[in-house]
Amino acid sequence: MKTGDLIFRLANDLTPVESNAVSRRLNRALIVGFAGSMALLVVLYGIRSDMPKLILTTMFWVRLAFPTATVVTAMKLAACLGRPGALLKLAWFAVAMPFVTMMLMVIFILLATPPGYRLQLMLGTTWRVTTANVVLLSLPSLAAVMRAMKGLAPTRLALAGAGVGLLAGAQGLLVYSLYCSEMSVPFWGVWYVLAVVVTAGIGAALAPIYLRW
Repeated sequence: MKTGDLIFRLANDLTPVESNAVSRRLNRALIVGFAGSMALLVVLYGIRSDMPKLILTTMFWVRLAFPTATVVTAMKLAACLGRPGALLKLAWFAVAMPFVTMMLMVIFILLATPPGYRLQLMLGTTWRVTTANVVLLSLPSLAAVMRAMKGLAPTRLALAGAGVGLLAGAQGLLVYSLYCSEMSVPFWGVWYVLAVVVTAGIGAALAPIYLRW
């Protein structure tokens, strides 16, 4: 076959791609993952009986701020990583901001707390299981978003997997925050952040194999 004929066949019947096609694909995956995470939460942990009272407290909404901000920024990062040649510096900076803000809040609170109480603020009562629970609830989103990413064109596979893991981990944390009873910011800054980082690591480890072209 001549080169001209090959180019003609490849270019024949091309249709324009919508500008938000990547975001829409990732959003659909997030919806599927969120539904799976919520179902897993209800099956494994149930629904808190004090939820109507809990949603009226300020700290409940403050606790949702970190995973929500991370979902929003990680979505932008994942969309960039799914397109070859997309600029990443600003996306990585945006993703880092929720983590930096959380760490600054933790440092401020710990410095203002008497030394004898600092460890208790970081450990809470559920530190042994929180990270594992968040990672478990992140798995439906990790699977859904990883599948969506495979349909795109990532070239930096490990980074793409890390971006997917950050997004899935943040969504899993958002779901777990509807159940978790811990209200200490230092606790969030240790075990919540660790859970999102672990999920990002899982994504980075799986991506070179699963996302390989």
